[in-house]
Amino acid sequence: MASENIYRENKLKVGLEIHFQLDTGRKLFCKCPPEIAPEVEGIRLVRRLRPTQSELGQVDPAALFEFQKGVIIEYIAPENYTCLVETDEEPPHYPDIMSIAIALRIADYLNMSIVDEIHFMRKIVVDGSNTTGFQRTAVIGLNGYFVLNGKKYGVQSLTLEEEAARLIKKEGGRVVYSLDRLGIPLLEISTAPDINSPDEAVEVAKYLGGVVKSTGYKKRGLGTIRQDINISVRGGNIVEVKGVQRLDTLKRVIEYEFRRQLRLIELAEVIRSRGIPKEKVANIDFIDVTDLFNGTKSRILRNVIRNGGRVYGVRIPGFKGLLGFDVNGKTFAREILERIRFWTGIKGLFHSDELPGYGIEEEELERLEDRLNISDMDAYIIIGVENLEVKQILREKLVERLLEAFDGVPYETRGAMEDGTTFYMRPRPGMARMYPETDIPPIPIDKELIDIVDMVKVEDPNLIIKSLIEDYGLSRDMALELFDEDKVMIFKEIFNRYGRNLSPGFIYSVLVSMPKSLEREGYDTSVLNDSIFLKIFDFLDRGEILKESIGDILKAICRGTDVDRAIAKHKGRVDVGEVKKYLYDVIKTREDIKSLPREIKRKRLIGIAMSKFRGYIDAKEVVSIVEELINE
Repeated sequence: MASENIYRENKLKVGLEIHFQLDTGRKLFCKCPPEIAPEVEGIRLVRRLRPTQSELGQVDPAALFEFQKGVIIEYIAPENYTCLVETDEEPPHYPDIMSIAIALRIADYLNMSIVDEIHFMRKIVVDGSNTTGFQRTAVIGLNGYFVLNGKKYGVQSLTLEEEAARLIKKEGGRVVYSLDRLGIPLLEISTAPDINSPDEAVEVAKYLGGVVKSTGYKKRGLGTIRQDINISVRGGNIVEVKGVQRLDTLKRVIEYEFRRQLRLIELAEVIRSRGIPKEKVANIDFIDVTDLFNGTKSRILRNVIRNGGRVYGVRIPGFKGLLGFDVNGKTFAREILERIRFWTGIKGLFHSDELPGYGIEEEELERLEDRLNISDMDAYIIIGVENLEVKQILREKLVERLLEAFDGVPYETRGAMEDGTTFYMRPRPGMARMYPETDIPPIPIDKELIDIVDMVKVEDPNLIIKSLIEDYGLSRDMALELFDEDKVMIFKEIFNRYGRNLSPGFIYSVLVSMPKSLEREGYDTSVLNDSIFLKIFDFLDRGEILKESIGDILKAICRGTDVDRAIAKHKGRVDVGEVKKYLYDVIKTREDIKSLPREIKRKRLIGIAMSKFRGYIDAKEVVSIVEELINE
């Protein structure tokens, strides 16, 4: 409860931008399947993207940032998963009407003001993830709300857009993308900053995910949902954190970023209390001190000099002790390094709060401090630069980050790590990144479209869970897991087809418990789709396989065996007489079994039989055989 008070006292505000991939059987602007290719093979294209001016003559800062990195983009277009639309050799086809209908239906459910006519826009993206240099996106609804646990949450916008290309690898100045993911319909729901704690954020994300799941058109699997988070605290700017895929990571990111922003505000208070003049920091200079380190024992600086680079020293007035200031597990110097690394590629720096060390000795520092004219309250940085062309931008970005420290939390976009920590990614995008899409005509919301919208059903997630408990007799935990794993639709389909002979609990165990157990054992369960489960239950219903064989069948499929071959290997039954003879011989020949007490002997024999005949005889039959033999 104390932690909740901390969030409230510091006015934590969180808004979510949640992206859901839709599965309507096609991509948004062509009829290619909305699937990921099993192998990244196909035609390769090499391009370099450039930023363009908006209609107002402005250039988006995030787009300019990516361009200045000078990256070469390589695209791979897997056959049967891409066409000329993805490679930007052909205009987009008419948008997928079902995706639009789903977006309209959810916007209506969230009490949004729906647009009169749908207009697709171009949103500039120059990180290479779109071959066009922009992402096509359309506003569907604005200014909605929903009520969860008695609290009203605003929904600022709901948009429909195309998914970006799939990042394969980054190496040096080259980035490789696969185009199989490009164009998958993507629904984005943006909430108002009404969330005030990490736990609350998780609940909101679960709820909105449940709303989209209830339509039956949400894609499943890791990577099909992404959450961007807008976070601010009292006295700070909004920070956007991108690319959170898991709910547990979402919570950790908010907790981490909350503490990080509070520490940056504390740092700003210290800076202001020292009365450090901003203009002095703005005018810091890079002094060439290479000659002071010609004989250094620092391997890093030695390599810079050997490769023709230079070593620079930078005096930072009044910052003594602040470069090592702890910003929630990272030093402020690390924050500076993250900023300049993305602009210049420089991998490291040394600062006065950590020296001497790293091979740099006291005598070298004394000479350096004399050269830089360091006073009692000054700090300094030592940095090796091999590419001398980046010196000017290096200085600009160093000054930029130091000046931001006077105000606390920078207005920036950050990336998220799985452990919840964040890192500098790029500047926040500006308003100049949107302009009209001229290749797609406006789409009126007419009677024909409304008829399609009426076919899409949306249900309150809480009612779905209640139905699973009351109508199918599942426990609340089972119902929640089915819902969280996105297995409600397939559960109902299997129950309706085969439930006359199977309990709901057993169907749940095959769909949820078995895959989770296999995942803990290291199996790749992502290959287990609905069609595989339907086929297994079909063979089970016909009596061609036994319940006991399902675990081994799933293991084989996860190892890469074709589903038909995995099932064929486990078809058929062993004769009861054969099992009885095998156990009779065990009892006759094994002294360790003979001497056991009755109940322990019974359990041991059942285990021995199941380990040999699992999947080929029903467990109940094994128990009967063992009872009969023990009685004899």
